[in-house]
Amino acid sequence: MIDIPIIKRLSVVVVSLLIGACAVGPANERPAAQVPSDWAAGKADARWPAPDWWTAFRDPILDRLVAETLANNHDLKAAVERVAEARALAQVAGASLYPSLSTNVQAGRQKNSSSNPNGKSVTPTNYYQAGLTASYEIDLFGLNRDQAEAAAANLKGSEFDRRTVELGVAAATASTYFALGALDARLAVAQEGLANARNTLQVIRAQQEAGMATPLQVAQQQVEIATLQAVVPALKTQRQQAVNALAVLIGRLPEGFDVNPMAIAQLRPPETPAGLPSMLLERRPDIQSAEAALASANADVRAATAAQFPRIDLTAQGGYASLALHQLFEPGGTFYILAAGLTAPLFDGGRLRGELAFTEARYRELVQNYQQKILAAFSDVENSLTAQRNTADTLAAQRDAVAHATEAYRIARLQYDNGMTLYLAVLTAEVSLLRARDAEVQAQFARLAATVSIYQALGGGWRMPASATTALEP
Repeated sequence: MIDIPIIKRLSVVVVSLLIGACAVGPANERPAAQVPSDWAAGKADARWPAPDWWTAFRDPILDRLVAETLANNHDLKAAVERVAEARALAQVAGASLYPSLSTNVQAGRQKNSSSNPNGKSVTPTNYYQAGLTASYEIDLFGLNRDQAEAAAANLKGSEFDRRTVELGVAAATASTYFALGALDARLAVAQEGLANARNTLQVIRAQQEAGMATPLQVAQQQVEIATLQAVVPALKTQRQQAVNALAVLIGRLPEGFDVNPMAIAQLRPPETPAGLPSMLLERRPDIQSAEAALASANADVRAATAAQFPRIDLTAQGGYASLALHQLFEPGGTFYILAAGLTAPLFDGGRLRGELAFTEARYRELVQNYQQKILAAFSDVENSLTAQRNTADTLAAQRDAVAHATEAYRIARLQYDNGMTLYLAVLTAEVSLLRARDAEVQAQFARLAATVSIYQALGGGWRMPASATTALEP
């Protein structure tokens, strides 16, 4: 029978140890961070972007491309698998908080040496055993709990990393798409200018035959044509590169892939809320990832501290054993074993102290990384707000430049046709107009790209779920 007094005494010891158990190591706290009260480059706004921020551009082609990117991008799929990896590791680490139970069945035949002292013959015997084994480590100083918390924080960090990748590939898709639209517009300007230049060359040659134009004027127009001809292939190369980049982003081969974007002149950048600086830490998944890494490192410090204290293991085994299979489950064949063990480090050459020193240094390193990431995040927002404001001013000025260049070309052409100026004035005005129109397209793209940058800098409308916030609190 089971020795009841022994079990009672063992229970008293275990309960006493559990009551006296305590966590060791530093508490998990968010480091203090410098947070501005307002944006230097814009007015703070309590509104934030929507999670599907790209739909604010009202471009169905862009919506379709971003949807394909989020469904098929390989970098994003890899990030999803990293979350699965972290979830599996968290499950492994969490298992140590629970008892383990296993079953074992044995059957064997043994024969002892015949060279025994009494000279008697030894007959081979069979033995059979079936039972259960249970074991549990009393997490007296929180080692297993801290390791599980570290793995859980790593899991949350991987989820934030996945969201960071998602935001990045969506922003890259939008920026590349807008770049493609800008290149199409620049190509149209260059090709239109080239066609006009060729038509003008025919007119000048006809005038030369009539004695109304000089060979110099013909040569000057040919230079203009050659210059424009050199621009077109370069723009076509850039366009194909943008198409290839889009194909890679949405998970396709570049071969046979093409996109006809909406005309960039038809796109209107949406009004973008600036958000509150005090909320940026909660809105940026990369900052939340850095904070999760801190929580994991903090748990590693506590685990390394707890590893220097004793560990208590409880083991229970019971079942049936017999020398005859048909008697295995008879009442007389039962057995049990109860055991408790304490393991404490005495000397390890400084290994445990070294592991603790490593985790502490690692935590301090991640604190600095966290602070740097926060500063970079605020800088991202400030830079994006500045770029949006300045690109809007640039675009307005460039549109004025196009209007003035158009008028200058009209006047120069009229004066030349009336013999009031040299053809060089017409060429100069034409070149200025082409450059102004090309610069206008580039300004349109810069403004769209700046808008995308604001969405990305503000976290793309993402917000950490309340459950995740609670889970990361100490």
